[in-house]
Amino acid sequence: MNSIRKTKVGRRAVLKGSGTAALGAAALATESRTADAAGNPPRWGMVMDMRKCIGCRACTVACKAENGVALGRFRTVIQEKTSGKFPDTRKDFLPIMCNHCEGSEKDGVPPCVKVCPQFPGERASYTAPDGTKIRYRSGGTYKRPDGLILVDNEQCIGCGKCIDGCPYGVRSFNPFVKSGLKPENNGIEKCDMCAHRVDNGVEPSCVNTCQGKARIFGDLNDPESEVSKLVKEYGLKNPDNVLLPDEGTRPNVFYIDPDNVMKATYTPRTKGKLDHFMDLIP
Repeated sequence: MNSIRKTKVGRRAVLKGSGTAALGAAALATESRTADAAGNPPRWGMVMDMRKCIGCRACTVACKAENGVALGRFRTVIQEKTSGKFPDTRKDFLPIMCNHCEGSEKDGVPPCVKVCPQFPGERASYTAPDGTKIRYRSGGTYKRPDGLILVDNEQCIGCGKCIDGCPYGVRSFNPFVKSGLKPENNGIEKCDMCAHRVDNGVEPSCVNTCQGKARIFGDLNDPESEVSKLVKEYGLKNPDNVLLPDEGTRPNVFYIDPDNVMKATYTPRTKGKLDHFMDLIP
């Protein structure tokens, strides 16, 4: 396994940044702006380099193996599209996952968190790298001070509002997990950027496994990290470099996409369905 030292984020720094936030416990502060100003947590993000993705699906397989994702469910998928006529054909690949959104500029709360009836939930504390403790609130779904959007099924009622509230359609019910507060309902699953690995100084499984090095993970708050340098070099904060920019969610997943693969390939979600979030090879 590759250490995230490769992305200019040392293990010791990651462990400081994770603080008391273990997987499934910790989350978004209602006073998030005040909390963020009080300390200096990392802000985890990912860059997808569309020039390097070969559609091998190593990421989807690694994700399922690492997280025990149920049959027929996915936490990351590859959409693909073939265009042109023989012999001038072209096949494009588009990796999709939870965008770990910052949320709207108005309140900084992602749409999935905003609709969760259990938000704000239990009190939690996060220790920033400078030692400052940041208070925040968890819930059935929540944003950690380091930017990761996580799920705590112990606080979940299994209502599915977060599934409907996500414009990207990257959440689903987990058929093997019951919600903690309403056991008659199933819990929720989604990409958490392998928070259990990140908290221990290791890259997410999909990044570690990517054969073409098309996925780059790191701290967007660190100007020396590879992701920060790529965002700056390619101007990735431009709306053309994220999925569904009109939703105003401010994703922390960016795409280097000189050939406009996103526009040519992306199949949006049909309301009420998650058919687009299945990794099926045509």
